[in-house]
Amino acid sequence: MGYRPLILGLLFMSRIAFAAEDNFDSFLSEGKTHLEQSQYYLTLDDLQSAQKLAVTPKQQAQVQGMFGLAHYQMRHYEQADIFLRQAINLAVGDTQDRARWIATLASLQGNRGKTEDARRLYAEASKLSGNDQKMIIGIRLSQASLLPPEQRLAELLQIRDMLGNINDLAERARYFINLGAQAKQLNAAGLKLAYDSFEQARKNAGEQQPRLLAESLGALAQLYEDQKRDDEAQRLNWQAIQSARSIEAHDLLLELEWRQGRLSRNLQQIPEALAAYQHAVEHIEVIRHDIPVEYHNGRSSFRETLEPVYLGLADLLLTQAARQDGENKTSLLRRARETVELIKQSELEDFLGGRCAVHSSKSALLEAVEPTTAILYPILLPDRLELLVSSGNEIRQYTQPISAANLQKLAQHLARSLRKGKDDAKPVALQLYQWLIAPAEPWLQQHQVKTLVMVPDGVLRLIPPAALYDGEHYLIENYALAVSPGLTLFEPAPLEQRGMKVLLVGMSEPGSVIDHLPRIFLKAMAGAGRGVDTDGLPHSRALPSINQEESSEIAEQTRKINGERDVEQLMRDPVFHQKLKGQLSLPGVAQEIDSLRKLIPNSLLMNEAFSVEAFKHQAVQEPYSVVHIASHGVFGKTAETSFLMAYDNVINIDDLELLLKSEKFAKQPVELLTLSACQTAEGDDRAPLGLSGIALKAKVRSALGTLWPVSDEAASILMPEFYKALSQPGVSKSQALRQAQIVLLKQKKLENPFYWAPFILTGSWL
Repeated sequence: MGYRPLILGLLFMSRIAFAAEDNFDSFLSEGKTHLEQSQYYLTLDDLQSAQKLAVTPKQQAQVQGMFGLAHYQMRHYEQADIFLRQAINLAVGDTQDRARWIATLASLQGNRGKTEDARRLYAEASKLSGNDQKMIIGIRLSQASLLPPEQRLAELLQIRDMLGNINDLAERARYFINLGAQAKQLNAAGLKLAYDSFEQARKNAGEQQPRLLAESLGALAQLYEDQKRDDEAQRLNWQAIQSARSIEAHDLLLELEWRQGRLSRNLQQIPEALAAYQHAVEHIEVIRHDIPVEYHNGRSSFRETLEPVYLGLADLLLTQAARQDGENKTSLLRRARETVELIKQSELEDFLGGRCAVHSSKSALLEAVEPTTAILYPILLPDRLELLVSSGNEIRQYTQPISAANLQKLAQHLARSLRKGKDDAKPVALQLYQWLIAPAEPWLQQHQVKTLVMVPDGVLRLIPPAALYDGEHYLIENYALAVSPGLTLFEPAPLEQRGMKVLLVGMSEPGSVIDHLPRIFLKAMAGAGRGVDTDGLPHSRALPSINQEESSEIAEQTRKINGERDVEQLMRDPVFHQKLKGQLSLPGVAQEIDSLRKLIPNSLLMNEAFSVEAFKHQAVQEPYSVVHIASHGVFGKTAETSFLMAYDNVINIDDLELLLKSEKFAKQPVELLTLSACQTAEGDDRAPLGLSGIALKAKVRSALGTLWPVSDEAASILMPEFYKALSQPGVSKSQALRQAQIVLLKQKKLENPFYWAPFILTGSWL
């Protein structure tokens, strides 16, 4: 969360002198105020209103530049780049405005890792700044962030001595906060300068600038917290909270209350810590839709900044619950679970790329739980695993002294072993069973539970629950199983016995879709061949990973075809083109589709008939209860890197959403979406969210897919068995999947979990 002062420094540097002409200036001023408060969507509304009234090139440049700043803070870097360049072009006759937008573009390029571009743009802005001291200082502050640490301190000290030239105390305070934030990044070498800068910011802000006062006090409190001076930090932080509350600065308060919670817990003030964490979560929920969605080094903005707040509150609630009993315990456990649910909602929003992408129903899943179904809700905390198990109104807590780091290592080991069909999977599956299932086993047996619904956390999403092992039996042998991304995200409902009508689509041989595949995917394909599964069967549904580190073979080929031009040249090579068709062929799909066609009422689109347009047309012709897609599907780290292949083109998640959320399905949504040849990115615990995400966005009640590429033989046996069981009255989707998986498990050559375990049902298990 420390990025705010550095970016907002540009906003103050870009202060525009508003004239009292018409509503244009008031809309622009309101937009600037909302942007300072991180209220991004209100900012965009204000700017859209101002844009309609912008007449002169100067006004148009101001609007485009502010749009650029807003998208910059929202982490929409591509859009920000476009708007800022438009502002620069429009401000060609105004050197001051032009310099401001060039400096802002330079900051954007620096954040995108384009350091040389940033330096060049800063130099250009500096030449245009003339004698404007505020702009000169702002540019030098931004340039300082690009210097190596050994040079940065001297530059920051020089800039500090220049700040007395700024007469506006509020702007001076903002620059001191910026200066202090950069000095703090230098650790011990910059500590004194950081402290002095934040103290100067506090004095310059005064009571007349409560937001800046809250920021400077909060920054000072963080310095003291870093030095374990908790009493002093708490005093300063409380003053910051009081100042931020006076203006309802939710974006500041969430960070301040979180710090207050940490400090209170360190000082053994548990009730105060609980209250502070609860306040922090409440502030997050107020501004949830304005929280940027961003990925950096493989981690989402939510995980980096906000997940620890929710987990901190859940940790305190669970610790308190362990010391209580009766209704008090139940209430605390439910509050903890509701808190973690907010994490799961935000994770899916990050995956899908928008804060409005997921809608929850407070008790959707819980209200549908029948007496013989239990919900398993593991929560990974730094020092322990908490397992919440519930059925009906009863909820139980089981605590295991295994750290999140150790559990993650073991889970990743099991995921790799299962995916590769290794013999060492059983001991690890047994250990995880002991932690995740065994503690609750007596309670599950006492309640005669037949179905388990797992709500996996983090790395546990990589493991199919079916493969957990008790030493004699796999979990699937004892229970019907399903997974859900959260308790409040799906509304379970049984498959209507109106006669199952299925839309079957498949691709055994690719057509022109190969000309529309993502470039990064083609690069991976260039160095990949078909794998072989554990029993010598062709691993024909496998595609190369495009999200993890490339193998040496792929890396070597990638080095040879660097750049988009080289990929296009490769695609014009008839030998490579033919090789690609062979790699993407799915010979077992023809057998799978043929078996299903004879088994269930259906409409069929196969190969050439499975074009994107034909699929869109056919899907709305009848009220299909099931859509079965037997074609390659890839779930990457985000919705943008996830897609399905039709014969002629790719289908992304948004395309599928628009289709399956159409008016045709409004009253009778698709009950089940089956993706029998999909795969998730290996080792990435976000990738399994793709199956849930596609179901949620398309308003599908359940989705059946696979965690890793399956063999043709396994899929061609399991899918008919699944639909055969599902056609029987009273058989739920989870029970049907269990029956089909056991058919594979009982066959000697398919008994390895590699074959039957990757099939998972997400959403409604009924």
